[in-house]
Amino acid sequence: MAEFEREQTIPVDARTVFDLARDVTAMDAWLPDGLQVEPSGPERGEGVEPADGTERVTGRVSMGDEIDEAEGYLAADVEQRRLEWGDLEDGGYSGWLQVDEDGPDRSRVVLHLDVRGDHPQAVDGEAHEITDEHLAQALERLAALATESVT
Repeated sequence: MAEFEREQTIPVDARTVFDLARDVTAMDAWLPDGLQVEPSGPERGEGVEPADGTERVTGRVSMGDEIDEAEGYLAADVEQRRLEWGDLEDGGYSGWLQVDEDGPDRSRVVLHLDVRGDHPQAVDGEAHEITDEHLAQALERLAALATESVT
């Protein structure tokens, strides 16, 4: 397993940042290049109890000519301002995003990604650097989107 984590301070209140981050229909505006997520149902799947704020999603990751598509879940804990996601087969990707207050009209966002199973394309050498850069890109885009939303 490989773990990736990035953090960024955003000059916007945590609730606004979290609300933007959890909107599945608008995720294309802040997710990194090569990653798409779209809603595909309200549940996590068979054998997994659905929870409040959990919805089924389809994720697509493209690296070069290769496209990897998987059914997954996205869970939003509004009180904690935390998103958690993963694939339903539990053999690939999972992660979380946490948004915390960092002073008046300021938030601290941590984006964490776990890569499990047979995904050497995301954990070795140059691909490791690219995955880390994609997390940084996502946080930069989320910061720009949040800043734009309050101006």
